[in-house]
Amino acid sequence: MTEAASLEARIARLEAESEIRKLKARYLNACDMKDVKVIRACFHPDAELDYAPMGKFGLDQLIAVFTQIAVGSPIEDSHQIHNGEIEIFDGGRAAARWSLSFTTYDPRSGSFRMMSGIYEDEYTKTGEGWRIMSSRHTPRLIVDGTLQDGAMQITPMMP
Repeated sequence: MTEAASLEARIARLEAESEIRKLKARYLNACDMKDVKVIRACFHPDAELDYAPMGKFGLDQLIAVFTQIAVGSPIEDSHQIHNGEIEIFDGGRAAARWSLSFTTYDPRSGSFRMMSGIYEDEYTKTGEGWRIMSSRHTPRLIVDGTLQDGAMQITPMMP
């Protein structure tokens, strides 16, 4: 491989990594904003998802569950990803591992959940750009609690 071709390949990998980081951020920001259209656009139509403790889904099932639980409710979510490790493969494929910090709050009951976990994703490059092909979330720590009368009660749970 010539030096120019090597440089071109390295730049293509860096661009792919950047696009995948943006894609994952776009997906989680869309979850927080309850934007179903953007969520759907982040995935390949044949995506397979395993989001413990919620369950296993295809894309349409994920959208249906998300719409039922979040859209139109006062529930507020905050997804934070970090420590991304992305590997780009030949043929428009990639994989990544991410750390997730997640908080959700339901003002109707004063209940909240804080969770940390690991996402393991596979990506495919389509004509519209990179898309999530599969995603598995494995919880590491879950803390459920309530806010009542100015006091917080928590129940830590290990998955």
